Amino acid sequence: MDLAVLAQLILLILRNLNLKPRKYALKDIALSLAYSLGVQITKIGIPPSTLYYYLRKVGIRRRREKRPTCPSCNSNRVVKNGSSRGKAKYRCKVCGRTFYNTLKHRMNKEQRERILKEYLNRMSMRAISRVEGKPLTTIYSLVKRIGAKAFTSLIILRGQLKSFVAKSTVFDEFWTYLRVRHGKVRADLWIWTALSDGIPFYESGDRSYGTFRLLLSWLPRSGVNYTDHYCVYQVLDKRVASKKYTYIVESHNSRCRSHLARLARDTRAVNRSQRMVEYSLALLNVMYPHVFSREITPLNETYLRAVQYIRDNLI
Repeated sequence: MDLAVLAQLILLILRNLNLKPRKYALKDIALSLAYSLGVQITKIGIPPSTLYYYLRKVGIRRRREKRPTCPSCNSNRVVKNGSSRGKAKYRCKVCGRTFYNTLKHRMNKEQRERILKEYLNRMSMRAISRVEGKPLTTIYSLVKRIGAKAFTSLIILRGQLKSFVAKSTVFDEFWTYLRVRHGKVRADLWIWTALSDGIPFYESGDRSYGTFRLLLSWLPRSGVNYTDHYCVYQVLDKRVASKKYTYIVESHNSRCRSHLARLARDTRAVNRSQRMVEYSLALLNVMYPHVFSREITPLNETYLRAVQYIRDNLI
């Protein structure tokens, strides 16, 4: 029923009862009574005690709010516990847990895998939220949780691959940015990449020797190192400085930009944290493993088997 129609009916009943309020007009009381039937009574200007009095006079019983059950112990002994950001909070008398009465956005394995594939094919999180009908926070939590799991697994795999000897390693670095595209708060983020027998290794930070040294600490030994003419690479042994051999790692950098919207040079999907960049790169290498080498070596064979095992147990 429309609010105005309900208010007119209540006003007619109040007039038939010959009620004469001292402070408030009958029209205001009737409108407040109609309004209080659908929302919390504390949000109305007239005191709750006055409204309850006239509710009893009219003969309307206000419906009790259906309170949720506790998500931990499934108990119905739940009381209100204030509110935060416009959402009502509840507290369970049995286990003491405080929770919100929000919808559960659970997803099955097929939907989670589909969301990750959409994210790794240059869709932004907001676009995925609109397509899948899930909140943006749910999409972000899923990508961050599984990305952190993939990143941790690749860190462990790095330590296992360090005992191998690679035939060749190609080095390069590419940039992205944090926070905003333009302005004073923008911060450039450099991602150092090394392809040891076609296997990608990453380290993110600034474009200094300190970040490059962290990358070197994870790499296996190599027979020859191919780089460009950047001065930082002069510390490498058996180094060949030429653009003739770095096209492989530049192709890898282009692949990362084409798969991840956050790495595109001009996009609205801006990085907010360095960790999310690392998680996204780890997720890309686990979900779509690729070796940038035509030659099969013990190093890249072991890498592909290990990544396939991580992929099977990731989602």
